[in-house]
Amino acid sequence: MQSPPPGKEEAPEGEPAGQAAGEYRSLLISSLTRVLGEWTAPEFLSSVVAREGIHLDPPAIVVVTILAQDGPQRPSSLAARLVTGASNISKIIKRLGETGLAVRGADPQDARAHLVRLTPAGHRIASAFVRAGDGLVDELLAGWNEADRLAFVSLLQRFEAATVRLSAQLSADAAPAPTGEEPHHRPSGEQL
Repeated sequence: MQSPPPGKEEAPEGEPAGQAAGEYRSLLISSLTRVLGEWTAPEFLSSVVAREGIHLDPPAIVVVTILAQDGPQRPSSLAARLVTGASNISKIIKRLGETGLAVRGADPQDARAHLVRLTPAGHRIASAFVRAGDGLVDELLAGWNEADRLAFVSLLQRFEAATVRLSAQLSADAAPAPTGEEPHHRPSGEQL
């Protein structure tokens, strides 16, 4: 039996036939890019929560989600997480306040600062987001058996953990060296 030419090795068992070794990377990046593009599109986000009778703009949905998951936040923290400016985050907070979903209050750690927190109505809306998300996942995984669903979640969690680790490493590598020290560059593949 003759070996396939370099770059055209036979696909391991369970991989689509006819794919070059390592082509899974391009397929993974392509699929992730498509999924992220769909899931972060403003109309997708708004349409998903509209199934629960909620009509908020996408930035407000994101702020409510952050406050529900992580608790009260300073406006500057919210602005950083949404990658937007202070003026825009103030407008979002104002809209949430006008609809009774969030309020500003004093920061007990710093009297000069304010925290934004959800009201009881905001928490009810955040719970509706969870229901909408659960329905979305059920719809997307319809027809998958339980073993496939559990395997998908397990693999996705592993991929998420690896992504978070790499992100932290990249941030640490990019951080400026303390004054008077030479920056340390790790060779590719060196672990922290």
